[in-house]
Amino acid sequence: MDYRAATFLEYKNLLFSIAYNMLGNVDAAEDLVQDTFLKWMEMPVEDVRHRKAYLVKMITNKSINYLHSARLKREEYIGIWLPEPLQQYTTNPAYRQVEMYHALSIGMMVLLEKLTPQERAIFLLKEVFAYDYYELAEIFDRSEDNCRQILKRAKDNLGKETRRFEVDIKAHEKILQNFLLAASEGKVEELVQLLKEDITLFADGGGTVTALNRKRLSAPLNPIYGKENVIRLLKGVVPVYYRDMPEISREITLANGLPSIISYSGTSAVSIVSIELEGEQIKNIYIQTNPEKLKRFKKLSQNE
Repeated sequence: MDYRAATFLEYKNLLFSIAYNMLGNVDAAEDLVQDTFLKWMEMPVEDVRHRKAYLVKMITNKSINYLHSARLKREEYIGIWLPEPLQQYTTNPAYRQVEMYHALSIGMMVLLEKLTPQERAIFLLKEVFAYDYYELAEIFDRSEDNCRQILKRAKDNLGKETRRFEVDIKAHEKILQNFLLAASEGKVEELVQLLKEDITLFADGGGTVTALNRKRLSAPLNPIYGKENVIRLLKGVVPVYYRDMPEISREITLANGLPSIISYSGTSAVSIVSIELEGEQIKNIYIQTNPEKLKRFKKLSQNE
């Protein structure tokens, strides 16, 4: 194998992880990784002393440029834009796990939408991928002090929400299961106990409409705030969804590092629900129903 190709393959997962966490789009991240590979293979890389840093700089700059160009598309998007979920693991009922990439939770990726592309890149590389300031200075062609200032500005823009908690996966899954049962059966009292008063529900349907038993369901165009409003929406939509969707089935999958509920109609994924906890209650709910963002999720029985 060509030594340039071997070097690239060594860092390919890292490059994809950076691009995906920057963009929230799997196809776009893969395209940028492929473009980086082609450029790398054309370069006289013998004189590149720090090849990993050079590749990271290439993918980071491409991601920043992509975000600048994608801004108009985001503004024209119908309803709420959520990142495309990334199924990092293959799971069976015994929870065999094979990690492929490092992906932030959906909630954290939504939070990072507050930042400029450069702030987002520096925050990710420093806080998630543990790069030192001297490495950031080389990647961004800035001084170390300037990188510190940009990171501080990013954290100020994010506020206290950047606090990172250790997630108990089993506890998270238990609350997720309880939420699914309560929502699908319309158990209001149980939902009241599970949801925080200031809960927010985000749903991304990409403008699609689903017709079920003469009812047309579509994702809310704006976030739903507050426990009462969220319960009203869930009670009105979820039981209908699970009762009338043909060949409906659901399972727990691991997406973006956390257990999530994926629902299928036959073999096609029709929704994925992720939650964010604060203590033992649900702080945020993220519902993805845009078919384009669910195309990579396959029913496990079809893959084994």
